[in-house]
Amino acid sequence: MTNKKKKKSTTKSSKKRRRKSPPTKSRFLGWIIGGVCLALGCLVLALWLGRERSYETTAIPPYEEQIGNRFGELVNEVELKIYQSLRQLGVDTSQISFRKVIHRAQPTKQWDFTELEVTLTPSESLPELERLLSKNLKALGGQVSLERAKTSGPNPVFLVRVGGVMTHRLTLVTHPAMKEATATTARVAIVIDDLGYDGRLARRFLQIDAPLSFSVLPNGTFSKSIARRVRQAGRELLLHLPMEPKGYPEVNPGVGALLTGMTDEELVAELNKNLDSLPDIKGVNNHMGSAFCENKEKLRLVMGELKNRGLFFVDSRTTSRTQAYRVAQEEEVPSAERNVFLDNIQTPQAVRRQLKRLIQLAKLKGEAIGIAHPHKVTLKVLKEDIPKLSGNGVELVPVSQLVH
Repeated sequence: MTNKKKKKSTTKSSKKRRRKSPPTKSRFLGWIIGGVCLALGCLVLALWLGRERSYETTAIPPYEEQIGNRFGELVNEVELKIYQSLRQLGVDTSQISFRKVIHRAQPTKQWDFTELEVTLTPSESLPELERLLSKNLKALGGQVSLERAKTSGPNPVFLVRVGGVMTHRLTLVTHPAMKEATATTARVAIVIDDLGYDGRLARRFLQIDAPLSFSVLPNGTFSKSIARRVRQAGRELLLHLPMEPKGYPEVNPGVGALLTGMTDEELVAELNKNLDSLPDIKGVNNHMGSAFCENKEKLRLVMGELKNRGLFFVDSRTTSRTQAYRVAQEEEVPSAERNVFLDNIQTPQAVRRQLKRLIQLAKLKGEAIGIAHPHKVTLKVLKEDIPKLSGNGVELVPVSQLVH
């Protein structure tokens, strides 16, 4: 018993001595060194992960202006309803063709007036089509109306109006005349806009085996790395140049925007800074810019710099009163205009319909330019549908081939 007690007391006294012994300087130094090593290890790991995951997503600013777009969006929805009605009747897309597409504008709205020709087979009932059109368009509200035009010819015509403005004319061919087939190839360019904030999605667009053009914002989180990837893939690189929108600063085009209130010297300096931010660009198109693109004097400064650098300009047409294409032509800058936004309505059905519209416009005019944005639904549709274009009398080309 005595020995056990002695052992216990010895153990307790040694524990007390260990608890009471103060930390030595060497122990403090060890803790400091260990902490530094741990911090350095975490930093190395973070850098390694950053390299491996350099294509991540950051907060993405608005792609385009939303001011005054409601009318145009409603016109697009009208066209979707027209196609829905034709599908419900059993009409194949090969029976639908564009007769005419005219861009029209009023002070507060812009839209494409579209004239379609639909060839009906004997089994496709005209009264049933009228019923379907009336029902589906009615779902869009009282602003949309359908009427049957009075014509002297054998082919019935339907007129669609939005808010009293005619947006569509449908000629229904019930006794088609024989047409001589013509073999023509329509040229189509598709620009992927607003790149710079989602590197992984940009990389997936680059994996599409087609000569898409890529327009990169000058100051996006991943703009430089995306631009490098575009060049490495041998694709065409544009600068997506931020310009002042209506409603600025509440509607913000981002860092580096050209503003109408800038002096000429400030504007040229900011423009050159943006142009220098991405090497090897072939051209420029505007990001937002509904206010700036109506200002001829400021646009002339921009076009002068682009001409000096041998760059082209594509007008994204974010305002019905845009002067950008006209000024570019006057200043002898190779230029073109956007014909179709592919993904203002982000559903596969809507994107496919806009892609079809782009193709039909190209066949009507010989060439057409579409602008799309880095959305997952857009990626899905382009991956699935672009391989089918070459067999449809369409050649996909870089946008530089459609500037004049």
